[in-house]
Amino acid sequence: MVSAHNHDDHHHHHEHGPDGHHHENATARFLRTAFWVAALILLAEVVGGLLSHSLALLSDAGHMLTDVLSLGLARYATRLADRPPTPQRTYGFHRAGILAALFNAGTLIVVAGGILAEAVARFTHPVPVTPWIMWVVAGAGLAGNLFIGLRLGGGGHAGHDHGGHGGHAGAPAGNLNVRSAWLHVMGDAAASAGVLLAGVLVALTHRLWWDPLVSVGISLLIARGAWGIVAQTMNVLMEGTPPGIDPGAVAAAMEADEAVLSVHHVHVWSLDGVRTALSGHMVLRDVALSETEAIVARVDRTLRQRFGIDHTTLQLETGPCRQQDCGQTALRPAVAAGGG
Repeated sequence: MVSAHNHDDHHHHHEHGPDGHHHENATARFLRTAFWVAALILLAEVVGGLLSHSLALLSDAGHMLTDVLSLGLARYATRLADRPPTPQRTYGFHRAGILAALFNAGTLIVVAGGILAEAVARFTHPVPVTPWIMWVVAGAGLAGNLFIGLRLGGGGHAGHDHGGHGGHAGAPAGNLNVRSAWLHVMGDAAASAGVLLAGVLVALTHRLWWDPLVSVGISLLIARGAWGIVAQTMNVLMEGTPPGIDPGAVAAAMEADEAVLSVHHVHVWSLDGVRTALSGHMVLRDVALSETEAIVARVDRTLRQRFGIDHTTLQLETGPCRQQDCGQTALRPAVAAGGG
């Protein structure tokens, strides 16, 4: 048996100055700016919500808190990914951001539940609101969120696409953390627009229940986004197959190479929601050992170009592997979802 390891190093290029020290790239620099813009909007919405007694505005502030955390997490992840692996962390520190995202999502679900409970209470005990404060603060929030969202979505800060993963129209390609931050920000822009609408409806109709009604919608928006984060992070932590990748298609693509007879014990998983890894056994035709490097390079190129798999570890075989090595009947094609 021969093991072949191939890691696409171009995905780990970082910017360095003349002194050799790492400098923040354009994505990290803008995420820092976006973080402070979002923090100022959050402060304005909390103060404005308390002054106007608007639950919708306070709910939007709760959603804005998710934006601040998401932007901070995205920046943290871009910096943390630059740290080199250690003997104790051979894959590096990419999953620290996944753990932070899971904790963040759990707290957001609690926040959404609190907003929903308060909205239900206000349906039975309405509280007068001050529409003009809602308009001013929500308008500023809408402008700030659109500034951040448009820069992240179309300003070239997203980096390179790693391939194999679809996105939303207008969303930045590449880094999953940046895409999730963009979704948070654009969701909050929609929530700010909802607060503006609530202020207009209260002023025109003098019906106070418009305010808690919009708050219910915002709380559901927060919960939906948080649940999506929980699902994504759990899939990464459980080493599940990344979205958009069909393990059967991966195996078929590997077996399409003329030198490969069959594949088995194949696992596909994500290291951090961005980098995708694969390990597996390939049964080869009876070829010279000197030819195996070219075979592995061809298969690795196919996996990278078609599925965005940039980290492969392949065990090469010319006959049935031992039961304890494969954990299954030799030569029987079997593809496993995940890297367990």
